[in-house]
Amino acid sequence: MWTTVIAGQPKKQTFVLTLAVHLVDSVESGNRSRGSARSAPFPEVHMRIAAVILTFLAATGGLFFAAKSWREATSVTVRPDDQTSLPTPSKNGPHPNAVLVGGGEYDFGIMEQGQESEHIFIIRNDGKAPLQLAANYKGANTCECTVGKLSRDVIPPGETVEVTVAWGIKKTAIGFAHSARIRTNDPEHVTIPLLIKGVIGRRAVIKPSENWSVGQIGTNATVDVDLTLHSEIAEQFKLLKIENPTGKLVFKSRPMNGEELDALAAASSASPDDKEKISKVTTRLKAGNNRPLPKSGYKITATVDATKLADGPFRETLTFHTDLAEDHTISFHLTGSRSGLLEFMKAKGADWNSDRLLLRLGTFSAAKGKSVRIPMLVKDVSGDGKIRVRGTRPKFMSVELERDLDFPAKNNRRYWMTLTIPKGEPPVALINRQKGEVEIEFDGEKKRLMRFFVGFVSR
Repeated sequence: MWTTVIAGQPKKQTFVLTLAVHLVDSVESGNRSRGSARSAPFPEVHMRIAAVILTFLAATGGLFFAAKSWREATSVTVRPDDQTSLPTPSKNGPHPNAVLVGGGEYDFGIMEQGQESEHIFIIRNDGKAPLQLAANYKGANTCECTVGKLSRDVIPPGETVEVTVAWGIKKTAIGFAHSARIRTNDPEHVTIPLLIKGVIGRRAVIKPSENWSVGQIGTNATVDVDLTLHSEIAEQFKLLKIENPTGKLVFKSRPMNGEELDALAAASSASPDDKEKISKVTTRLKAGNNRPLPKSGYKITATVDATKLADGPFRETLTFHTDLAEDHTISFHLTGSRSGLLEFMKAKGADWNSDRLLLRLGTFSAAKGKSVRIPMLVKDVSGDGKIRVRGTRPKFMSVELERDLDFPAKNNRRYWMTLTIPKGEPPVALINRQKGEVEIEFDGEKKRLMRFFVGFVSR
């Protein structure tokens, strides 16, 4: 047996050549064993066959290992935290040439909070060597929301690769501008930045605010509240219906026209009737990277009729149903306080808040209890009607009223009210939303039902 290693061939091809030589050796041994029984041409034929097989195996093995060596030389294995694993330009060449087809910046335009989108960039290799790429390595992206995805990481000369950059809006902002960087082995473009930008629009916006207060209003007052509902995304939408659960608010609505939408956009800089300034402001806003302008909207007027409200604080809600999305709603909350017919004068151990109709008694011992005597004014009454306490909450709180017959006012009456928290009652905290309440009824020419709230902490 004999073996031969062809000079210049990789060592991994040696076993292929050795296999072929083994075959030739076997043929020669067979010829010798047969002696003169074989004709002279027979060994020559076998030798030719062996030579053909040898050539075929050598060529096939060479191609196989050459392809394997090519793959090993051009594959990219990146360890995210290891900068040394990134593609590195060759010192001697030949070199690839990375070209961005169609540019490396994309404007998503208007996107909505929570929306996700993506864009595909194209990179072509115009060089003479394979282009190696790596994405998502440490420090490659400017935020966690930007992710570069490669359809493949090695591009032969003349071919292209798709790079997908995805973006999801997770934070509240006016606009965004971020990048995903691609590392290459191109000495002229070691890093390729892919830039994305856009502005964040809101599906539905209520102005001046989703929560609005009208302050304190008179017992017979009527107040109109003007607001708008607009979209920064939809070119048009429908306001399907408006709901007020209590039925105490009256409302009307109509679509806004173009001039009103422009005035709304410029509201912080121009008055509604200053069309020249509105035009300048909207032109400036459109040119800059600002909050998107209103595209469509409705003007809404809600009317508060104090005669439908109870004395003291109130909170009414308007719920708007639109076709901006399936079952889409947005709510407006209106707060205020209706002036009551009751007012309390200053007294030791008690403090009166007329806006909230709240009588505060402070903090005291539950074991000792508390009792206060306070002058109480009942406004806008006439005739010989009588006043009585309809009820208290909590029930252990007692209220007694005594009229001051010397009080001179014609349409007002003054009473001395004694409010008592009996000693020995369980400790209680009547603060914030949990407050005590007293209802008083006057049965004069106009029957009146009045109330006020009581706040205290007993320990």
